Parts: sequence; structure tokens; C-alpha cells
Amino acid sequence: MKKSKIVSTNNKARVPKQTRGIETREKIVRAATVLFTEKGYHQTNALQIAAAADVATGTFYSYFNNKKEVFAEIIERIFRNISEKVLLKFELRNNTSLTYQDAKSVAHLLLNQILSEYKVNGKLLKQILAMALLDKEIEKMRRQEEKKQIDLLISLMKTYKDYIRISDFEAAAVILLKCAEEMLHQIKWNSTGIKKDRLINEMGDIALRYLLPER
Repeated sequence: MKKSKIVSTNNKARVPKQTRGIETREKIVRAATVLFTEKGYHQTNALQIAAAADVATGTFYSYFNNKKEVFAEIIERIFRNISEKVLLKFELRNNTSLTYQDAKSVAHLLLNQILSEYKVNGKLLKQILAMALLDKEIEKMRRQEEKKQIDLLISLMKTYKDYIRISDFEAAAVILLKCAEEMLHQIKWNSTGIKKDRLINEMGDIALRYLLPER
């Protein structure tokens, strides 16, 4: 998978190849993730990240040119983690005959899995969305990562094309992704007053009635 990177024109950072270097870079990313989540992007700087990772400031700049590059790395990881978990859930069922109940079960598993990612990364996802409104590079990266999710959904629908009724896979993928994202945001922030299980159950049914022919 090609990585989306925000790279400084003054590119001095290096990609580690030895185990120690890889571990040090991971420490920096983990520390940055915590700080961006707790303090926000604008209230976090490279010195704080280095201190939290227990490395020298110069070591930070050995692996990243600036904090935006770390933020970009985190964005990619969050979206990739969601995509890979979605793919895994479907791959487990690629060789089975799909019934409506099978599809409903899969839909609920997927929604719950994605919701679990929102619970873990909820504050950070809000930071990403806020940054995307203000920073063209971050918005470009968000769109690139979103496109990967759309492409994944298209691929999955093509896999199950004999079972579904829609033919415009790209438009359907965008509709499903945006509807699911909005509902998961509402569930995450508990803005409806309706229990999570009820909303996920209805969201799954809506998606299946849209995708599958009448039973």
C-alpha cells in the first residue's frame, strides 16, 4: 500500500532500518498520539513529543521533520486500521453462500468493529476533522485515506455482485460510508439518546435493504 506522506521540503528525516531505530520511531509516534489526543494538535510541539517519548529533541528530528509529519503518520494508521479490520471481517466469509441473515450478521460486526475504533480514537478523529478544515495538506491526506476506504468497499461489493442489486458501486460506496460515519459519530457522542444497539441494528437493516434484493 502506497503511503500518503506530508513531507517537508527540507527533508532531513530518515527511515529506520535497524530494530532499535524502528522502536525509537514507534515510541515517538505513540507519544505524539497521546499528546495530540489529550492536548490537541496546536497545543503540542516537537519538544513535548520528544520528552514524552523519552528521546532527545534531535532524535525526534532524525525521524520526522516536523510535528505535521507525525500527525500524518497517525492519520494513515487510524484509517488503515479501520480498513484492514473491515477487509478481514469480509474475507472470513468470502467462500460462503450469503443469506440475508448472514449479511445482517456481517453488517453488525462491521459497524461494531468500526465503532470500537471510534471509541479508541474518537478525540483524535475530531482533531483530524478540525485540522482538515484549516489545513489543505491534512484535508488532502484525509481524502486520500477516505478514497482507500471507498475503493475497499467497491472491491467488496464486486466480490458479492451476484448477491446485491445495485450496479453503481462507486456511488453506493460513498453513500454507505458517509451514512455509516455520520451514524457512528452520533453513537460515539451519544447525541440521540437512543441506545447503541438499536441504532446499529437499524443502520444495518437500512444498508442491507439498499444493497440486497427483496427477500
